Amino acid sequence: MTSRTTRSIATGAAALLIASGLAVGTNAAVASAAPDTSACATAQTVTFNDINTVWTNYHLNKEVVGDGTAAPGGTVTFRTTVSGAGALVSRIDDFHPAGFELVQARSSVWYLLGGQTWTTVTDDVNRNSATNSVSHSGAGWTTLGNARATLETTYRVPADATPGDVLNTGAATDLALVSGYRVANPINTCVTIREPNPTEVVTGSLDGLGLGSVTSGSTALGDIGADPATFSADLINGLDLGQLIGAAAGS
Repeated sequence: MTSRTTRSIATGAAALLIASGLAVGTNAAVASAAPDTSACATAQTVTFNDINTVWTNYHLNKEVVGDGTAAPGGTVTFRTTVSGAGALVSRIDDFHPAGFELVQARSSVWYLLGGQTWTTVTDDVNRNSATNSVSHSGAGWTTLGNARATLETTYRVPADATPGDVLNTGAATDLALVSGYRVANPINTCVTIREPNPTEVVTGSLDGLGLGSVTSGSTALGDIGADPATFSADLINGLDLGQLIGAAAGS
């Protein structure tokens, strides 16, 4: 075999190894690049100003409510707000991390009677698993003056989420303008997964026993603690005995 042929075969083999994810000369797989989270923050605003907005400003803001962290199995809330120079907003999209499950959605829009008002819209939003998004549409909400349109979404974080991961999100809106659909995905509003705190660990254990979300702000805990004389009865009545028996049988 000629030297030229040998070099060609070696080059082809090296290319094949690289394409298959193996580093030439090592036994390690080539690691995929981690997502760039250097621009992440707990709130971001994208401003649109072009010929289609008649050179006026429209703002798409997204924030994480709270400290920007969430524990596996816990919840996290985002707010996506559109404001601007008066055009109507007909749709707001919230792009969430994969695996997040919607728990509740609310909207805040301006009404002629009542002004800026919050409304629960959980049953009215569209959930799209293909794009990991939740959207809310309407006939048109004004951005005139200080009016704004907000979609607030609360999600359940997957129980197998990895503490330390920083997860990016996105947002979009449809304005009553030419080429009015504007997308910022990702928008670099990020949530950081952290270890559960002691209260969340206890709450998760109680969830598994059928007690529901027993936290300091929950109705369940408030009811149990309201009358010490009935504490034991309330606690027992809240237990899912079927899960208890199943857990005992499996231990």
